[in-house]
Amino acid sequence: MSIRPVKRVGRRLTDSATCRLHGPCCILRPPMRWGWIIVLVAAAACSSTWERRESSLAEHEANREYAKAIADERWLINNADHEAPEAKRSHAAEAERYLHLAELAARAGRLDLAVSALRHALTSDPHQAGAVRAALDKLPLSPAELENRRQEFAWNSAALAPSGAPAGDHNGTRCWSYRVREIRLRHQRTVRAAEGLQRQATYDARPWAFHADSHQWQAEGPWINDAGTEVEAVDGPEQPRYRAITANQHQFFADEPIPPCHSGGWQGPYDAGGTIFVAGQLPSTEASEGAH
Repeated sequence: MSIRPVKRVGRRLTDSATCRLHGPCCILRPPMRWGWIIVLVAAAACSSTWERRESSLAEHEANREYAKAIADERWLINNADHEAPEAKRSHAAEAERYLHLAELAARAGRLDLAVSALRHALTSDPHQAGAVRAALDKLPLSPAELENRRQEFAWNSAALAPSGAPAGDHNGTRCWSYRVREIRLRHQRTVRAAEGLQRQATYDARPWAFHADSHQWQAEGPWINDAGTEVEAVDGPEQPRYRAITANQHQFFADEPIPPCHSGGWQGPYDAGGTIFVAGQLPSTEASEGAH
């Protein structure tokens, strides 16, 4: 007795039929799969570095990866002049980036960075003073610290306004708490980098804080070796931070606004934003006796 072959029932599914059955999990035949890869690679190549960084920022923020989001926002701030579309190179757009950086820093618990970002936002576009004040009030600062910062930003907002210095503060008696660093140069040299010759200044630092309630300075920690390095291209424009760090061999360095009560004790500002100052000694009798 002969055995008859079993007949296959149905028909072979085509690629389109298979995809209809399996939906998103459909596996395309090799030619189609490679075609999609080429399309995706081409789409990525068409997006700019700026757009990719904006997408990375949005993704990290959505995932609550605030440290990575802060790094993305800082990249956008530092590279806006070269990478941003023309519409995003205005002072208002820069201020918005700083406001967003302040929000990210607050969520990450980095309050010093948040306050610093708000200062830069106000300097970038004084018209954002209202938004800066609102963002400042949302920071989880102590009541005393918040009041000090409110006074600082109120004075700076008025000083940056077209009318000039704030009325009632011409006597220079307004004070608020602030922090500075004592600087000690370790190395100052010229090196060859990929971008060309660079001047480098490496320094040690020790943190100090002025307390407005007691009008006294206090060291907040020991000396930190190799605390930072400032760079300036030999053939490029002068860099404010490098110039300030190398102004004296032993000095105090401030990179935030100085209260009017101490304005006579600091040299600067070295930058257009009015936030980089140096001094040979802290502007206080008590501080000058305890600093050396």
